[in-house]
Amino acid sequence: MQLKYLHLSLLISLILAGCNDSRVQDPFERALSLGLPSRSTATILTPKANIRFDQKQTITQKMLIKGASMYLSGRPFGYSHWDVGSNPLVPRLQFAYSDNIRSFTPLADWLPDYYASGAMASMGRYVLSSGAAGSSLIDNGTPGQSVEIRRYPNRQASDLQVPQDPDYVYQAIINHPTEPYFFGFREQDFVTSLKIDNTGLSLTKKTNYASNGQKGTCCVMGGATFKGAAYIGFRSSVRRYNFGPNGTIEEGGVFNNVNGTNIVATNDYLYVQHQAVPGNTASSGIYVINGDGNPMAFLPILPIAFAVTSDNQYLYANMDNDSIIVYQLNWGASGGGGF
Repeated sequence: MQLKYLHLSLLISLILAGCNDSRVQDPFERALSLGLPSRSTATILTPKANIRFDQKQTITQKMLIKGASMYLSGRPFGYSHWDVGSNPLVPRLQFAYSDNIRSFTPLADWLPDYYASGAMASMGRYVLSSGAAGSSLIDNGTPGQSVEIRRYPNRQASDLQVPQDPDYVYQAIINHPTEPYFFGFREQDFVTSLKIDNTGLSLTKKTNYASNGQKGTCCVMGGATFKGAAYIGFRSSVRRYNFGPNGTIEEGGVFNNVNGTNIVATNDYLYVQHQAVPGNTASSGIYVINGDGNPMAFLPILPIAFAVTSDNQYLYANMDNDSIIVYQLNWGASGGGGF
């Protein structure tokens, strides 16, 4: 483990060379400059429970925790909403699309592959999810009942095929920290600004990844809003985006040699999952930093999808497309205090 961290330290100068914004050293940049944790933190993770929907194989494509709520998309439930605040080790199912198909939407052909396989984000009572066909805006304001209120592109009852619109197909969705905007990051070409009001969403702006408007990079994998900025995993890098007024967003830094896949944030901590590739000696796993840019932990797991409770005490992970493992995060076991 110590040798891996020594290898990682050798990459710090290369990583920082990839950051093109030297005005302010942000938390992620500072954590890299300090070097990632030198202590072994594998003992922090303690598996405590397994979650399966209706005791069946549970394939979770996307998962999101906001406050006491956990939102999942996948099979066999389609879309589901769970209470993880009352007892994090025994989440309470509040809604499953598979049990409420007729009340969830008046339109046919809602499948996670179409509308919830690519990205998911939450703002207030709403969840916005995206898949291969487009996006779905879901209202979770009534306890025990989630309702799809809009679909993008719009579906007509007379449509014989599922309509598709690439402008609403995203691999990451994040929300503005103070304004009523979602931002949908397409896999290779641009990010859209999506204003939300009581009528639904309106696409107000497209911002290209590359200055020439062509496909500029590959490939968006996930992202999160943390300390007033967005951090997006582009597989071959992690990019920071800064928010402007009226739903504007612009790239504010590129961190190369960090192969970002899943990125999750709580109010206080940023979890960046790194997948090593040939020629990259950084250890594969999840790196955790705090808002001051202090490296806090290395979690040696590679989930397909994961989410973390708001108090940073439990991590929910799809490790094998069979169930969700609930890990307790025992920061005191690290020997260095931790969180």
